[in-house]
Amino acid sequence: MKVQVENVDNVKKKVEVLLSEEKINEFRESIYSELQKQVKIKGFRPGKVPKPMIISYYKEYIDDELKKRMVQETMYEALDEAKVNPVGQPVVDFIDETDRHGYVLECEVIPDIELPAYKGIEVEVEPIEITDEDVAKRIDGLRHMHAEVIAKGGDTGAQKGDLVVIKYQGYESGKPVKDIGTEAYPVELGTSALMPEFENELIGMRESEEKEIPVSFPADYPDKEIANRTLQFRVTMKEIKEKRLPEVNDEFAKDLSFDSIEALQKGLREEIHKEKENVRNREIAQKIVDTLISSVDIPVPKILLEKRIEMMMEDAKSRFKADRLTEEEARTIEERFRKDFEKSAETRIKAEIMITKISEKEGIDADENDVQERIKKIAEDAKRPFSDVKNFYEQYNLLSGLRSSIIEERTINFLRDNAKIKEKP
Repeated sequence: MKVQVENVDNVKKKVEVLLSEEKINEFRESIYSELQKQVKIKGFRPGKVPKPMIISYYKEYIDDELKKRMVQETMYEALDEAKVNPVGQPVVDFIDETDRHGYVLECEVIPDIELPAYKGIEVEVEPIEITDEDVAKRIDGLRHMHAEVIAKGGDTGAQKGDLVVIKYQGYESGKPVKDIGTEAYPVELGTSALMPEFENELIGMRESEEKEIPVSFPADYPDKEIANRTLQFRVTMKEIKEKRLPEVNDEFAKDLSFDSIEALQKGLREEIHKEKENVRNREIAQKIVDTLISSVDIPVPKILLEKRIEMMMEDAKSRFKADRLTEEEARTIEERFRKDFEKSAETRIKAEIMITKISEKEGIDADENDVQERIKKIAEDAKRPFSDVKNFYEQYNLLSGLRSSIIEERTINFLRDNAKIKEKP
């Protein structure tokens, strides 16, 4: 086998693979042998059909099968010898000349790029500030999380902040609208979970009270079945409950495993600082990567770009699949998404290429133990058995992607550690 490589451009290579006549004949003979055992031709016993007759009857099949086996049996060895790693399935063009037999692989590859200076990149960020208001909001959130929910006493109607359960049915022209009704729908008033004109009418309603509420749905309402229609809702207030918030004192702090309210405030301040630091670190990393990819031309393989766009499209489709869209609306959304995704996918691929090249130059890697440790952490965070998570990653061939993400994470940390971070005054 003779292998030659031609660089077409920065992302495309042609690999010519020439096979000896002896190898070609070996493939042909194996095909003849298989056919002789299988074919049935009138007048001949099984296995006794003459070779010339097999060639005459099955010429097209033999030619197609020969091409298939030439590629299947030699392509990976040829690519390995040529040191070419395609990002997608190569395009095959066969060579069938008097003294030359084989094929040419047209491959898209990750481009070789000249790395820009990636150490000492200057990044300006906002300083991290934790205010008393930040801590107070976090404490208020904890109070609501640990609130006692009790039945609302007396004859008081529902108010904002109350947890209510309603029964409703939508009507149009006096007839019930299919699938627009339920026996028990829970909602916290004041959270904007419902349309304002509907929720406002619930304020003040007492338990067991019934009411009719007209609601006009706008033309762009997500549920296309009721968009641009006015429905009459018959509503029954089934339950009204209120939250009883705990007092902010040492007892409250101890329920949250802190010795005192001062210790709780200090712990929350540290927690908020860590969260803001993580956000800022991501911002720093993004600015570094943006600086790097804007400083050098990085061609993107078309196959890789299309594959990434398709993945993003499938994810988007799964998210708006539940919406009742017409075919035309779905097509319009898909076209808009594709345009948006093409740019973001191209940027992301450029970043991946840049990070990969830097990790290779700096010798940043991840071994089997690193991958296992990451799976262990994922299992702990998800509160799942390690073996279950490990089997999942193995079953769906996700280990390679996990290793790549570890390398990317370490390379980003390396770039951030070597950057010049300045806080804005």
